Amino acid sequence: MDFEVLWTQRRGHAEALAREAAEAGDGLVVAAGGDGTVHEVASGLVGTDTALGILPCGSGNGLARALRMPLDLRRACRALLNTGVRRIDAGRVNGRFFFATAGTGLDALVAARYDERPGKRRGLLPYVVLTARTFLACVPEEVTLTLDHGPPLTARPLLLTVANTRQYGGGAIIAPNARPDDGLLDVCLMENISPFRALLHAPRLFTGAIHRMPGVRLFQAAAVQIVRQAPGPFQMDGEALQGEAILNVEVVPGALKVAAP
Repeated sequence: MDFEVLWTQRRGHAEALAREAAEAGDGLVVAAGGDGTVHEVASGLVGTDTALGILPCGSGNGLARALRMPLDLRRACRALLNTGVRRIDAGRVNGRFFFATAGTGLDALVAARYDERPGKRRGLLPYVVLTARTFLACVPEEVTLTLDHGPPLTARPLLLTVANTRQYGGGAIIAPNARPDDGLLDVCLMENISPFRALLHAPRLFTGAIHRMPGVRLFQAAAVQIVRQAPGPFQMDGEALQGEAILNVEVVPGALKVAAP
């Protein structure tokens, strides 16, 4: 296979490079990096006939895990050469795409603090420590949640995540029933859980049994509206952003071609 290696130079550059490749008619653009790089490349390929490939080089590798890409780079390269191409859905929040998860609450705060911490040490352990500290200091805000055209639901969620795939990076399964090609988004709402009970039940997050944790409710919908009291942080594919008070989330079926098992 003939290929060209391009290096990103700034935030947003990977998206621009991917879009240029799609416009040039290239069949495959491979994101070699972590979840942020994958998110940018995928955003540049939405709605095109160019497929996304992933060489997982990050600490979380959320979308790569969801697509069952090997985490070993040699095996991942072989998979890119030998696998087929299929389409998956994308999520869209107020016009911005995500491919694995988007959320407000604890995950958004952790993503923001992860970016801001000194030293920028990466890996699962720093993330777990930061999550525990953020959890202890988190004060949930009241939100109104509307699924499709159903009745509004008011809650004070510690965690409110909309998922296109089963997991965050690092193997934490937030939406056990999510599939990236079913035309639906999965919603995980967690509230009313003490630090002790959260610690006691934390292993369920890695075994696909989060629905058995106290205070957790799971839903499915094609469209989700989240109304907050004010603008604030939210995350998309692990990237920390500032979002509007009203977040309109919808699924875009078959939006992205992927080269994956």
